[in-house]
Amino acid sequence: MKRRTLYALVGALTFLVSLVLLAPAATLYGWLKPRLGGEIALAGVGGTLHDGSAAVVLVGGRPLAEQLHWRLRLSDLLLGRLGAELDSRGGVLISGHVSKGYNSVRAADLRIGSALKPLLAAFGQPFAPIDGQASLDLPTLKLLDNWPVDAEGTLRVQGLAWTLAKEPIVLGDYEATISRDGSDMVALVHTLGGSLEVAGDARAKADRSYELHLQLRPKADAPPLVQNLLRSLGNPDPQGYYHLRRQGKLS
Repeated sequence: MKRRTLYALVGALTFLVSLVLLAPAATLYGWLKPRLGGEIALAGVGGTLHDGSAAVVLVGGRPLAEQLHWRLRLSDLLLGRLGAELDSRGGVLISGHVSKGYNSVRAADLRIGSALKPLLAAFGQPFAPIDGQASLDLPTLKLLDNWPVDAEGTLRVQGLAWTLAKEPIVLGDYEATISRDGSDMVALVHTLGGSLEVAGDARAKADRSYELHLQLRPKADAPPLVQNLLRSLGNPDPQGYYHLRRQGKLS
């Protein structure tokens, strides 16, 4: 191939890429939306594909985040992925780098902060009787076929409250440390403060099965309503712990 022809091809490719990146995001999204499907949708899209924004992010038709801004990271394109730096404002705060490959999603330095209610509602649990403030800090995350295969970080829930009572029952503050254990993902749970002592773990396995085991015990100064709530889990063990166990497998 002659050098002049090579330069012409490179120039043409650069022009086409620039044309796509600078195209109006609203036009591109309007064309792509019927083809994307899925649970996530955008409203109020503006800017360009390279540097754009959305007024609202919806999950399952319910608003999750507001004033989302993205800026594509071109280095991801060289790896065959579409990646962007994200940040949002409003009730749900999001920041970090997220990229999407053929069947994988990766994130780096991802931070999410929100009240629990809008998060639960967006993911199909609008009537879950709990509230509080959640913060997720994930330096590393990888999903393969929408299942976690690698992650490192921390989830904190402050002011966790049970809301079915006449007055919300405040249970306390809790933390889960997320890490990889062989081929499993494990979250180790412990209490930071409050009337309820909690310890245990949640495990996501490579075969898409999961296990949850928590042991809960009221502290000496726990209100009677907390003790009544725990009795719904059955009888305590000799050390006074109530046990919550769940397991299953996703298809």
